Amino acid sequence: MWEKLVRAFCGAKPGAAAPRRELAIAVLLLEALHADAVDSPEERVAVRSILRDLGELDARALDALLQEAEEEVRRAVSLHSFIARLNQELGPADKGELIGGLWRVAHADGHVHPQEELLIRRIADLLYVPHHEFIRQKLATGPA
Repeated sequence: MWEKLVRAFCGAKPGAAAPRRELAIAVLLLEALHADAVDSPEERVAVRSILRDLGELDARALDALLQEAEEEVRRAVSLHSFIARLNQELGPADKGELIGGLWRVAHADGHVHPQEELLIRRIADLLYVPHHEFIRQKLATGPA
């Protein structure tokens, strides 16, 4: 019973290791992809491109990371463990770049849904990204 409660509140098993940085980033990108309840091919391409560039992953490693991230997205009750890992490991510039990546996913299908913007705003706040950087990244990745 205790394990069920811990999983319900934390989204993980007791004693589970914190997620890897690459997995945490992939989960956040997939959350942005799913935020508008439409799984567009353009957004999927953007997620793959960002992850490939970020980790310089080959196709097989990228597929494995995305599969693992999809499982985490389905299983997770909250994004806390992913955000906590990124707050520990990323500096301000990297956090800004991550917000830019989330905006790239949101803009990929040509329309930013209000739920996508809300999710990115929440993630930026939780990562302590200043509002001016949130807006700068939004404008830098949006349609010209």
